[in-house]
Amino acid sequence: MLQAASKRKTTVLGVIISELFRTTLYKRTQGRVVRQSTFAAILAMGIFAAWRLEGTLGSWGFDTEVRLGIPILLVAAVGWFAYRLMNVPVVADFLIAVEAEMRKVTWPTKNELIRSCVVVLVTMFSLAFCLTIYDFVWATFLRWLGVL
Repeated sequence: MLQAASKRKTTVLGVIISELFRTTLYKRTQGRVVRQSTFAAILAMGIFAAWRLEGTLGSWGFDTEVRLGIPILLVAAVGWFAYRLMNVPVVADFLIAVEAEMRKVTWPTKNELIRSCVVVLVTMFSLAFCLTIYDFVWATFLRWLGVL
């Protein structure tokens, strides 16, 4: 059983690595919104990481070429990785299924959303008020007993 799981992990990793160097797109017209959003999110994290890296390299005293070159290469590598990752069959099929499920969701109207938020906020503030009263009562009682 352990060997089967290990073989499955190796197979998935092999598929991802082989997919990184392929030039074709997998099911290019399906799940576009989710795939593009996921790509943008991964790229945004890469840009943020490169920005932080640039600041760190600058504080360490590296030259401008190194300080800017390494983060640019990082953004390029993350962009290529994210672009190709969106075409790995396992990942793409998952994201296509996510988009299909999101189309089935019944989203609340503005009035329903406002009413639900009001209910949640009133409940939270009521619980906070009750817990504050309980805390005050128990603290007073325990001080009277000399425990606190």
